[in-house]
Amino acid sequence: KFWEAVHHLFWPGVHNPLQMLVLDRVKFQMQYPESARDEIKPKSVLTAVDQYSMGTQRSLDDYLELAGLNMNTKEATRLDWCFNGQPPKGFEKYANLYQ
Repeated sequence: KFWEAVHHLFWPGVHNPLQMLVLDRVKFQMQYPESARDEIKPKSVLTAVDQYSMGTQRSLDDYLELAGLNMNTKEATRLDWCFNGQPPKGFEKYANLYQ
């Protein structure tokens, strides 16, 4: 989770400038409010971002709900489907895979 204090987990300066560019791109794709298009610099970080992104199987909002992530509040909810070995909402037809 990017909103955790990375320096507390590792050491100051753990991210180099190239990693920070990649993180900016990923955070833009995941719709972090502070990583809106007008906030990203350099703009070249977003080159072909629509071409190399989430895909078309589900919307980002659907994925975030499934994953239990809230990019505005920077919170992850407990995912009972993951911890209890049950299919997530909308995936009930795959229940046999969870046995």
